[in-house]
Formats: sequence, structure tokens, C-alpha cells
Amino acid sequence: MSTSNIPPELSKEVTQKLGEIAHISNDQKTLKTYATDASIFEVTPSLIIFPKNTEELKGLVCEIVAQNELGNSISISPRAAGTCMSGGSLTQGVMIDMKMGFNFVEPVNVKERSVWAGAGTYYRDVEKETMVHNLLFAAYPSSKQLCAVGGMIGNNCSGEKSMRYGATVDNVFAIKMVCIDGNEYEFSEINESELDEKKKLPTFEGKLYRDLARMIEENTHTISRAKPHVRKNVAGYGLWNVWNSEKKTFNIAKLIIGSQGTLGIVTKVKLKLIEAPTYARMIVLYIDSLTRLAEGVKIMRSHNPEGMETFDINTFNYAKKFIPEFASQTPKAEGKPIILFGQFVETTQEATDAAAESCVQELQSKNFDVEYVTELAEQKAYWEIRRHGYSLLRDHAEKSRAVPFIEDTIVPIEHFSEFVTGFESILDEYKVTYGFHGHIGDGSIRMFPMIDMEESEAPDLVFDIAKKTYELVLAFGGSISADHNDGLIRTPFLKLMYEEEMITLFERIKVLFDPHLIFNPGKKVGGSLAYSKEHMSRKNNP
Repeated sequence: MSTSNIPPELSKEVTQKLGEIAHISNDQKTLKTYATDASIFEVTPSLIIFPKNTEELKGLVCEIVAQNELGNSISISPRAAGTCMSGGSLTQGVMIDMKMGFNFVEPVNVKERSVWAGAGTYYRDVEKETMVHNLLFAAYPSSKQLCAVGGMIGNNCSGEKSMRYGATVDNVFAIKMVCIDGNEYEFSEINESELDEKKKLPTFEGKLYRDLARMIEENTHTISRAKPHVRKNVAGYGLWNVWNSEKKTFNIAKLIIGSQGTLGIVTKVKLKLIEAPTYARMIVLYIDSLTRLAEGVKIMRSHNPEGMETFDINTFNYAKKFIPEFASQTPKAEGKPIILFGQFVETTQEATDAAAESCVQELQSKNFDVEYVTELAEQKAYWEIRRHGYSLLRDHAEKSRAVPFIEDTIVPIEHFSEFVTGFESILDEYKVTYGFHGHIGDGSIRMFPMIDMEESEAPDLVFDIAKKTYELVLAFGGSISADHNDGLIRTPFLKLMYEEEMITLFERIKVLFDPHLIFNPGKKVGGSLAYSKEHMSRKNNP
């Protein structure tokens, strides 16, 4: 299935019709603004549309389907904040900016601990409303001040609380999405009797439930065998999440989450909330090698911290220069190759202290350099350096830039030590320097090679390193994407990770939801290495 090279065939007549439905823009300055995100790609869309409500969005989908039935080749891709590292929303077709019409937070349901938010809403605005009630969405990412709800759903993001609370897919009650028939449907967990009723519907929704249930039932073994044995995975479509054989429930929302807008356009989401932690303690390890890092991770994990994070000396050195207000609060990090810190959160201060102290004692018995951080300013500083990690490496390097293409790997924690040793060897082989950070407690590591993107061999270098890294990941039973998703960078490598039967199922899922292949083509299925190489940004200063 080839969908990534759909040309932007927008005639003046078609553009006018779309403009009659919603506000549009196609001036070169605007198009250039939407041609990039936080990835290494640059793809110029043909048109930007700003629907102000669901009715306009439904009308746009219907019009584009009608145009394609007339022989045109028009695609539609949603975009929220544009913070995706994999090029998830970039398109040559029509781009839908969700921020104008889908930027809202409904009243928080304190009793249920839930809130509905629009796909175009910045997460920071959601948290502002939920924290009034001391509640928050546990799967927020490090980019929580910049990202939006739609992108969080599209990528199935997760962050510093994922060890305890999982990813976005584990923290969503329901999703509303405009489908290919131009209607908006709500998807959530349903039981077997409710599933039977859905199957009887003589609508597109009924067809979705009938065909998807049959597909999963007929391919149970293939789907089960393909599921990576890691804590987080967003490579491909999460078919294994739809049917829960223990609870006997069916949930299409769990397939939509992580689908990067390729199955329809999400309009609003019902987020599950948790009580914000009251008691917390932090311990910090100062480590001299990746092998020792792996050992520290295993020990700290065994004491059940809420989260574990890491960053390296390169990241810290940039922090000293560009966010000195935080780096100055962590003087002991000076000169240390690797920083690993864990946050412990329990229901009482006594229980929190006991968990942290038990971890400190074991680490000290293994000769780790450990600090028990009690000052709130110092705790905040470690978090802020970690959260700024990518932007520090990306925006301030000279004659190179931090390139996100192998930054989302994850392996089973029991293989982490061997994996990071091999990982480092690959980068040494290519004589590439790097910086790293990450939500390391799940077995993932954010490795950012520093590459001169203006060099002629940069595209080949990027994808050569990527292929070797992904082969290493898969040799240890991991996933090539923990939570940044496939996009333009990893879609071409999905055939390395999954056998042909599973790739075929991914293609069938795409066609089931999107028979006209209009929704965000070239992601998940149909991507090509040649296309991705062709659209790599060749600038060191993004």
C-alpha cells in the first residue's frame, strides 16, 4: 500500500469550495510555518484550513471525499501544536489546524476524576483547570508546556509518571472522532452485549465494529505474537489493545490513540485524572558509564519510584549556559557523565521517605554516588534540565544539531545493559557525538546524535544509523518507538519490526477506517524511505 506520495492536486475551484466551508490560507508565509514540526523533516502543505467547529470539520471531510470520488487526489492531516518529533502531521496535502475550533476545556468532573478537552487545546490549559481541584492527567509528556491534546492522542504520549500510570492509552475514558463518512462518533470501552448492539447498526459505525471485531478474532494469534514485550510501544497500530479478554470489553478508542490521525480526525477527548501528589522525595545518582546506568536503573526500579529520569553531561553543559537559573541549583552534577534521578511518591510522607531511604541504602551498598535531595528548588532544577533536554541540544549546538531519529527506542529492562553497550558502539562506529536523556525507568533512552545536517551524506548517515539501531533494538525484543510514534521517520522501518501478516493487518485497518486513503497518508502504512530522505530538512538551525 503506497500512500505517501499523494500529490497536492488542489485546483482553484476545489480551493474555493473548501474555503466556503471554513477559513483557509495558502499564502507562502503561512505554508512555510506549517512545513516543519519538532522533527527533522520539512514538508510544505498545499493548504491550511481552520475549522471553527465540528460541523465545519464534517463538511470538509465530506467535500474532500466527494472530490476524490471525482478523480482528485486530496489528503487531509490534522495538526495541533506541531511538537511531534516524528513528522506525524507533516503533509503535502491539506492540513487542518485544530487550535481555532477545538480549543476548550469543559468543567472538570471531580467525582469521576475526568475532563473533556478539545483536540486543539494546549495541555498546559487543561492542567490549569484540573489543578484547581488538585487533579492532573498522569500521562503528560516533558513538552507539557508546548504540546496539545490532539498530538498527545495521536502519538500515545507518556512522560515522567508512566512507570506507575502508563501511557495516554491507559488514561483516556473516551474519544470523539470525525470518520470518513463525515459523522462524529464517540468511542469508549463497551461490554460484550453493547458490542453486539453496535454490530447491528446499519451505519459506518456498525461496519467498523463488525469488521474490526471479526479481524481481531480471526487473527488473535498473529496479533498476540506481534505485541512487543516492553512497557510502552507505539510502533504500528495497537490492535492488541482493543479486545480485553479478561474483562470481556471492546474499545476502539485504544486503537485510535497512537494512530497519528490516520484513521479519522479526533475532535475531543475525555481524560482520566489522578490526584496530584502531595508527598515526594527525590534521589539522584551520579554515574560514569552507560553500563553502570543500566545497573542503577534496575536497582531503583525495584523500589517502585513514581518516575525515573536521566540526562548526560552534554545536556547539563548546555543547561549551564542557557538555563543557568536551574543548572546553578545542581552543583554536584558538574562534570558528572550521567545523571539519574528518581521521584518517590506515596500516600504519606512517612511511606514516601521509607521507600526512598530503602532505595538509597541499596544503591550505597553497590557503591553508587547517591544524593538524597530534599530542597524543593534543587528538585525542580533537575526536572527542568530534563524537560528542556531536547531543546537545549537542538537549538544551541554549533555546526550540527540534535537529530531525533533513534531517540524513542525501548527494550525489556532485563536487556538494558547489553543494549546500551551495543547502542553506544554503533554511534562510536560512525564517530558521532551525542547527548541523551529520557524516561529511562521503562527501558527507554532518548539518544540524540549530533549531526551536521548540511553535509551531503546526512540523509544516508541518519538512516544507516537508524537501521542498525533498530536491528539492535529488535534483537533484544524491544520496540523502535516507545511514545514518539512512527511518522515519517519510523514508518519505513515497520517491516523490520513486524512480520508480513501483521503489516497486512495494519493495511487492512487503514482501509477499514479510511477506504479513500485521505487521512494523513504515509504514516503507519505506505511510507517510503525515499520520500523521508527527500523531505529531510538540511538545516542545522531549525
